[in-house]
Amino acid sequence: MWVLPLSALLLWLTLLGVRVLGAGLSPVFSMLASLMVSLDLADLMVRVWVTRRERFGAAPSSTSIPLDVGVFTPHQIRLHTRPFAFVVAVRNASEDLDDFLESMEPFRDRLYIVDDASTDGTYAHLRQAGIHAMRLEKNLKKPGALRELLASLPREIETVVVLDPDVEILDQGGRLRDIERVIFDFQRSGCAAVCPNVVVRPGGWLARLQSLEYRMAIGLGRRSLADHGITSGVSIYRRDALEAALSGHSLSVYAEDLRNALILLGRGERIYYDGRFLIETEAKRTWAGWFSQRVGWHYGLLRVYIEHFGDVWRASKGRPFFAYQFLVYLGFFGLILQPLRLLSVAIITACALNGAEGAFGLDLLPDTSFTAPALFLLAYLKFTAVTMAASAFATSSLREWASFQAVVPLYFFYAIAYVVPATFGYLNWLTLRLFGRRTYRDHFDDAEGSGQSPSRGSDQGP
Repeated sequence: MWVLPLSALLLWLTLLGVRVLGAGLSPVFSMLASLMVSLDLADLMVRVWVTRRERFGAAPSSTSIPLDVGVFTPHQIRLHTRPFAFVVAVRNASEDLDDFLESMEPFRDRLYIVDDASTDGTYAHLRQAGIHAMRLEKNLKKPGALRELLASLPREIETVVVLDPDVEILDQGGRLRDIERVIFDFQRSGCAAVCPNVVVRPGGWLARLQSLEYRMAIGLGRRSLADHGITSGVSIYRRDALEAALSGHSLSVYAEDLRNALILLGRGERIYYDGRFLIETEAKRTWAGWFSQRVGWHYGLLRVYIEHFGDVWRASKGRPFFAYQFLVYLGFFGLILQPLRLLSVAIITACALNGAEGAFGLDLLPDTSFTAPALFLLAYLKFTAVTMAASAFATSSLREWASFQAVVPLYFFYAIAYVVPATFGYLNWLTLRLFGRRTYRDHFDDAEGSGQSPSRGSDQGP
């Protein structure tokens, strides 16, 4: 049934475009102004088609691949779950520890924490609380610290859940009730890792926009990836798989989890998504923090993508949707077309300013096909319609979908703003290669130099 509403949406957008073009607007500028919506609509149709064809009716709605492990009671699950541990790397985290340790109380005996050369009382706090803890004398950042911690774990531990101290594991009714079942199913899947369902803690309008971004990226994007998902800062790993990934890791904090995923996928491993593995994270509360975070994300994306393109290419052979996700969506849509995205934003901005000038009786910009206010209106209506449809496919209930509709009319402006830090992230990679310096110093760069890992709850990516 999904074909009908998407086809109706596509027809309406086409008719809208034809009508606007009939008013004498330039077809080239119209296509450029609507570039983002065209890419998003194409991606939406591909992901909905793949998800409906391969998952619905063939697998539990909570996971991206079928997990037929049988029926077990909670007692049987506890009895047959093989040894697992929660592993955490912290640095100067004494202010976050009490709440985190309280939330992890049911699994305190399975919690292992490495203090990454803190300069405050973090290690003493951990020892006083009776937690399994080790201290590093030299700061290694999160990937290096986790590698050291894994080497010290009891050998019988087969599964590790990588956490950060300021995220919470939730389910629909409370904390930690589903995690044992998720781990039990994972251990029988033979896969290398499980990526989580990430939600944003309630907050202001910026947090709500990020919440919608995460919901579409995860509820539709991540669910569509079947067994070639991308891990997050919080993920479940087969221990030997994580050890293998970290052995080939640069140990940089930039896109550290994407690097893990590409290493594993390049080796033929499988990573899936489980919606029961629910993580609540803190969104960026200021536009400055949001901007810096996105610059770091996109610098890391380009850097890791280029360094591990061989893994991407090997894993793409004979797997059409894998090739779409990593070669077309990430490589072509996300990286190669970035200059056109920037040009599209420039056209939309000029059209919006020209329209605003007319409303106030000003005449600062010339009235040309490049600055026609109708182009802005066309792009806004089309993008908002696609966002409304995408949010419907990404949410699990009418109530959840309705909760996002207050910010859907604003999401067009959020998406436009997003192009700017993404561009700075890519420019940072280019200027570092050419001139040895960055265009913009993001907070990941500060962490890279000081050793402080920024991979905390507020930096969990979708």
